Amino acid sequence: MDGRKEIERIEATNNLTSMPARPWEFDVDLGSNPDEALSRVLAVVREIAKHVPDAWPSDEKWRAMLPDWLKQHIPQMTKEETDRLMTTTPRDRWDTLPWEFGSWLDAVRDRGWRWWGYKQADATATFVLHIAMLPERIDAFKQILRAAGIKIIAERYAALSSAPI
Repeated sequence: MDGRKEIERIEATNNLTSMPARPWEFDVDLGSNPDEALSRVLAVVREIAKHVPDAWPSDEKWRAMLPDWLKQHIPQMTKEETDRLMTTTPRDRWDTLPWEFGSWLDAVRDRGWRWWGYKQADATATFVLHIAMLPERIDAFKQILRAAGIKIIAERYAALSSAPI
């Protein structure tokens, strides 16, 4: 899927009329201000979709482009801070650690997923991503949701085990 198609899908409002071959679905609670939460997610995903890995902006340009609410949720930590967290947190709990901004940017540059669409019903929604390649960096997308104040209720990945990605 090229970037233009992905941006067209991002711009399609509340339109989930078909599913991709390899969907990753998220049932979410959009919180007390559903329209704002949805708008936040779409704005960040749109910005990511505008840029291809071969012409990826610098970390400084991303800091200028991304909204404050997201940058506050994904801090810029020193190597020492990151190392300290990794050594003081049991390995089975590493997924609970905050992302470091540069690491998160690397993950969205080589994300492996593309936006497919969403269907909203009041304060809940289903978001669908197309898994375009492996490894998919789905945790980077989850960080966007968490930063926007969205709670993931359930997720489903319907991979076709025999289908090449």
